[in-house]
Amino acid sequence: MKFTKRKAAAGVIFAAVLCALTWSGHPVAAQTVKDGVMGSGMQDETVYNGIQRSNPFLMPTLYGADTQASYTDDFINASFVTQGNYTTASYYHKAALKDKTMFQGIDVSWWQSKGDKKTTGLDWQKIHAAGIDFAFVRAASRDSAAGTIYEDTCADSHIQGALKNDIDVGLYVFSQALTEKEAVEEAQYLLDLIDLYDWEVDMPIVIDREKGSYNRLTEGKLSKAKETAVCQAFADTIHAAGYDAYVYAAYSWIKSYIDTGALKNCGIWIARYNNTTTSNSKSGVPYADVSYDYDFWQYSSVAKVDGYSGNLDANFWYKDTKVKTTGLAASAQTTDSIRLSWKGAGDAPKYRVYRFDENQNKYVYLGATTKKNYTDTGLEAGKTYQYRVRGYWTIGGANYYGTYSDVLEATTLPAKLTGVSANTRSSTSIELSWKKVTGADGYCIYRYDTDKKAYERIALVKGNSQFTYVDSGLSTGTEYQYKLRAYRKVNGTSYFGACCSVLKAVTKPAKVQNLKLSSKMPSVTLKWNPVEGADGYQVYRLNTKSGKYEKVITVKGKTTVTYTNSKLKKGSVYTFKVRAYRTYNGTNYFGKCSEIAKITMK
Repeated sequence: MKFTKRKAAAGVIFAAVLCALTWSGHPVAAQTVKDGVMGSGMQDETVYNGIQRSNPFLMPTLYGADTQASYTDDFINASFVTQGNYTTASYYHKAALKDKTMFQGIDVSWWQSKGDKKTTGLDWQKIHAAGIDFAFVRAASRDSAAGTIYEDTCADSHIQGALKNDIDVGLYVFSQALTEKEAVEEAQYLLDLIDLYDWEVDMPIVIDREKGSYNRLTEGKLSKAKETAVCQAFADTIHAAGYDAYVYAAYSWIKSYIDTGALKNCGIWIARYNNTTTSNSKSGVPYADVSYDYDFWQYSSVAKVDGYSGNLDANFWYKDTKVKTTGLAASAQTTDSIRLSWKGAGDAPKYRVYRFDENQNKYVYLGATTKKNYTDTGLEAGKTYQYRVRGYWTIGGANYYGTYSDVLEATTLPAKLTGVSANTRSSTSIELSWKKVTGADGYCIYRYDTDKKAYERIALVKGNSQFTYVDSGLSTGTEYQYKLRAYRKVNGTSYFGACCSVLKAVTKPAKVQNLKLSSKMPSVTLKWNPVEGADGYQVYRLNTKSGKYEKVITVKGKTTVTYTNSKLKKGSVYTFKVRAYRTYNGTNYFGKCSEIAKITMK
């Protein structure tokens, strides 16, 4: 999981741990000030079998023949156990957390610096090699006496050392805030430090709620509602800046002062120096005294980790890295690309996209993205592809992959039609033709409706073997406009290619009707009914010698429907016919000839 500066990867929240911090310029001597030392207010957490332990950092192992009897069957059945990596104890964890990935982490502050109080005292390379994947660094503290906020002078050195060695980093502030305003001030102080140093904060930002050396917080006597409101004010400020927010507190503090059910956008980190987070008696209903969810458990302050000679706070992080990516869908398609989108996988900050390769018979990796969408390009038109996506987290330099999404079948759009033409067939029909589109399941024909001023589908040519269509029943001598496109149908859904350019064509004029002849030597006058849409007419007379009709004249104009043929011979028989024409885009389209008409000159 990665949280870049001011950019949160949504989701599972984290709780931060807090170690000691005293700024060298702070007026109180370091050896007497324990503000910010994680666990300094946890003396009440060390009760064992009703006896107060004198050293809060030396809890018994509680694992072995002499103590096994203190565990009830319901507790054992509701737990799973691990051996401590940095302590000699064994630890019981909620059974509900067993399917989560468990990471090891530490928290550090000014107290883990070298003598200059600015340089980290940890060998971070060895720390990571020892199995530590995350670290929470104290960046600031509020003085538990004066109430002023000051910076941890070693924070930057700790952070740079951790990041250079693939250890994820979160921040915390030792808080003594008594009001929501002070909590917001503490949150903003941390955010300003992030901007100042340009820190890459990979993990949450935490408010540490515990007693200080001068008990400013405890003497404030906040009610449970007020304490919860203070934590919420901090969380709201952090969340609004794009980070996950957490509250760190001891088991007893949470139980007494924090209404965990009322917190929003704020996770819990529980501090419990024990080998279980439950009550020390290990009896009764398992974990009944920890009814809330937590993602981090600070279980020891005396951990020994290679890379540092002193004691360190040790923490478990329970992280669900098996979250399934949901909502995978094709949000947009073209002829050569498919845009995928999905709802997400919890707080996964990154996703990997896979496409099935038929040649290799397996899903192949396409690429990674920090967004919840991905566009696959360079595809074939009108082809169906299969995809799956999974979220992943990079923690401690290693990738942890979630569960794959359900398989999605997505289809590219068919190619745009080529070789499209519109040819006039008759006075009432126009023939459309086109070239075959690979992968198409059919073709849609659209004609422009002049009344509705829109294209309407007039035909669906199914299959991929017919590449012509005759539009019939049209008006004579009329212009028509068409669009055509291919489609492919997959799982009941039709995917349409782009429409071709507009095709224009005109029907032929109608047949000339009611041709009449009248004679008056030496001339014959022809008359006929006008043809709608005609631009003129051609008059033909039979050549008796050749037996063919020859054009006598072209009568131009829409309104002229008469013609006089002169210089004819008396006693001869003359035969005529007439046809209308329309000129469209430089081409004449002719209607059928009229019935023939004969006359004998007298």
